[in-house]
Amino acid sequence: MSESLELEAQEQSFSEWLSFSLGESSYAVDILRVREIRTWERMARIPNSKEFLLGLINLRGAIVPIVDLRKRFGLSARPLDKETVVLIMTVMTNQGEKTMGIMVDKICDVVNLTDDDIKSADKFDLTISDRFVHGITDVRGAMAVLLNIDSVLDTVDF
Repeated sequence: MSESLELEAQEQSFSEWLSFSLGESSYAVDILRVREIRTWERMARIPNSKEFLLGLINLRGAIVPIVDLRKRFGLSARPLDKETVVLIMTVMTNQGEKTMGIMVDKICDVVNLTDDDIKSADKFDLTISDRFVHGITDVRGAMAVLLNIDSVLDTVDF
């Protein structure tokens, strides 16, 4: 490999994203924010909470709120099945770091991306708020929306 190509490869920044689906759409979150992947479980519902807040789970002594990402994005409900999972995430809020979960339809893949792979979503009419979007990328021939998880979960007050 030539010296200039080697330098370019070293300068290129890589990131890993965990892709998942909600219906026919693909999304991804920064894998460094994912603490664990859990199967669906019953949770304690909170009376008078926001519609997209499913409830709370006890995760090794910590109380963790779980958000239905379908409802958060205004998508129709879907029956739970064996592929429904909860991603336990680290989220940065105005009050500091919190642990929260998001329910998704199905985990797809771990994707390695360079800065060049991540495109701006400004030119696209996405069905979700622009503030939720970090960018878009191609994952195995399909567009995936890269989420800014801090923005997606920033209105959840506990």
